[in-house]
Amino acid sequence: MPCNIYKTVSKIGVSMGHISHTVDITLTAIRHNSREVSVQCVGEKKMRSMNRIFRGIDKPTDVLSFPTEDAFPGKAQTDSGDIFLCPLYIKKQAKRFGTTYKEEFTRMLIHGVLHLHGYDHIKQKDAEKMFTLQENILKKLLAKNNI
Repeated sequence: MPCNIYKTVSKIGVSMGHISHTVDITLTAIRHNSREVSVQCVGEKKMRSMNRIFRGIDKPTDVLSFPTEDAFPGKAQTDSGDIFLCPLYIKKQAKRFGTTYKEEFTRMLIHGVLHLHGYDHIKQKDAEKMFTLQENILKKLLAKNNI
């Protein structure tokens, strides 16, 4: 499963291998292990701009997901889409939540992958399903990788 990783910030704070592994484990958990995902780590200014343009919220955020539209109906789609993560925002968020940066980064990456595959948290029932799955995947990674 290809995972393309890009960054416009000097330091992500986790390894490229950790990012790829997290994406792979998440896709396997939701039975989408043959899809390509792009992960982009950006600064707060870029994230704020994207959040304003795409969600109408003029502040930075932790993660944004953009699923790939089926460009060719009837053909197999291999690209799941793009996930944008803001390491600096996630670092502040981890401190606020009393968790480690690596754990919160991993949680937000899982969250982004789930959004690419149709999970959302708008309705309470959907939120419970998504967050339960997210935390179960995170626990699995925590147990295996000592995050």
